[in-house]
Amino acid sequence: MELYEDRYADKPLQLFVETLINEHYNTTEKLCASAKKQTEKISSLEIGESMSQYTLACNSIITETEQYIRARKEKYIPYMLTLSQKADTQHDCSTCTGSCKLNHDMQLLELRASNELMQKTLKKLQIASLPLYSETIYADEYRLLRSQMAMIETSLSELFFLENNYLIPKIQEAQKNINAGNY
Repeated sequence: MELYEDRYADKPLQLFVETLINEHYNTTEKLCASAKKQTEKISSLEIGESMSQYTLACNSIITETEQYIRARKEKYIPYMLTLSQKADTQHDCSTCTGSCKLNHDMQLLELRASNELMQKTLKKLQIASLPLYSETIYADEYRLLRSQMAMIETSLSELFFLENNYLIPKIQEAQKNINAGNY
């Protein structure tokens, strides 16, 4: 884990968040978009047949992953950037008049809860197995989808590691620096 330590340990919260967006959240979104197109392709090939259980499972996992990333971008990223700005300007929430109520404790609890839910999705992804379609004319399409799902799995695993080992401690430190409640 030395590689991560060198790259992320001393990175300030704002730069770390920007790295997560550019190198991880956006990448995961692109992987999901590609895998979704592949499930649509398989679905169109299976004219007259219902989508396979594997394809349905992949669609569900992709949707959950997209919601996870969307929540990060729409809710948690703005909070983290605001928190970083407050820490940089040495804001003190203990003397604040209430105009900056950001629900610091709830943000961190919800972030952790979101990670726990997504880890359950990741387990579903690990359980979903490629059906044995070796005798069908669509075998390559299914293998490509499985490869794409494996890349999503790898991306999510890396995100969990980065968020749990770097992001959450950086948020806690920033909250502590601005006296923002329980850390």
